[in-house]
Amino acid sequence: MARLTAKDIMHPRVSVPAKENGQELIKKLMCGYPALPVVNDRLEVIGTVSEYDILDAIKEGRTMHEFSAESIMSCGHAAHEQEVCRSPLTVQPGASIDEVVDIMYTEDVSVVPVVEGKKLVGIISRKNIINAMTEKDFWPEEDFRKRT
Repeated sequence: MARLTAKDIMHPRVSVPAKENGQELIKKLMCGYPALPVVNDRLEVIGTVSEYDILDAIKEGRTMHEFSAESIMSCGHAAHEQEVCRSPLTVQPGASIDEVVDIMYTEDVSVVPVVEGKKLVGIISRKNIINAMTEKDFWPEEDFRKRT
């Protein structure tokens, strides 16, 4: 893929506070992203909450008044699904788009938080990557010829 980085295509900081109640969380997930980073008071990413996490809560018989973002979030790592994880899945702004795509496939996620240090600066979704592909010069001409 092109020489684009996470910073080039990320959406500016969109997140959910850890203590966000279920009703507000559901409203925020209606923004068009299938998942959002969960942040603490210092805007550090502590996990991710997705539409699937909401469905899991419903399947458990919980109402939107019985959960918060923090109580249903995951860390993003497929292998840590039921464990507490101290290093949620994130990328740095300089990560290549190839790296981001690899993470999305490896970890089976649709959104990856972008952080500087631990502080959230943006998010990248599959749609951000697909939209970037439509931009002129996404693939340099010599790379395009190799792919066809």
